[in-house]
Amino acid sequence: MKTTYLSILNLLALVAVMVVNTMAVTLPINGMSTGAISDMYPSLFTPAGFTFSVWSVIYLLLITFSVAQFWLQRQPYFAEFSLWFLLSCVANATWILVWHHLFTLASVVVMLLLLFSLTRIFLLISRYQLSTWQWWCAKLPFLFYLSWICVATIANISCLLLDWKWEGGFLAAETWTVVMIGIAAALGLYIAYRFKEPVFLIVLIWAFFGIYSKRVGTEYQFIADTARVAAVVLAVMAGKGLMDLSKAKRV
Repeated sequence: MKTTYLSILNLLALVAVMVVNTMAVTLPINGMSTGAISDMYPSLFTPAGFTFSVWSVIYLLLITFSVAQFWLQRQPYFAEFSLWFLLSCVANATWILVWHHLFTLASVVVMLLLLFSLTRIFLLISRYQLSTWQWWCAKLPFLFYLSWICVATIANISCLLLDWKWEGGFLAAETWTVVMIGIAAALGLYIAYRFKEPVFLIVLIWAFFGIYSKRVGTEYQFIADTARVAAVVLAVMAGKGLMDLSKAKRV
């Protein structure tokens, strides 16, 4: 009975998140769209606007999870999983509210909380052997979600530094952006191969393609080239990882 209540709470929490995110577009909250606020902080790491369509995929996967969870209730990880999921929903909705009210520092704190909760979900479920349908319904949504929030966290911190009028210290803004792309790529490769989940790289590839698209042909061509190289490297490594997993299953 307890797990049924958790399932219902999970579903309601996801609905609340989607309502808040919809309001951010349709009202919009505080009279500004999420993208318009992002444009106030022209971080060189922020990808092109079309890149944010990845949220449609993430929410579709989360809806799939919210339905499948009613068949996952008996799994030993479900109760703890649900608590972290509820925290992630609270963080997601809260981020929208503080971002739209221009509380930039608070937005970073909340984003870090969201990143932490998704990391806990990922580490928790990685400890268990999942069936194919459980992987698709309970793990894949959070692989994509976590991957995107890793990117979003870096972009959010970049916006905070711009808000604080930080000019990069001993490195130029362009150089810092290249460094951040390198860190994001290295982190993605570590997670993909440490946990044998090459699909984690797919969202990062999309994000780097967004950065490339926004900067190609501009004065920041070096950033575009770096993002392109990072995307190609991750694509090759993701393909290799998927082939290795396929061979291992056949054996």
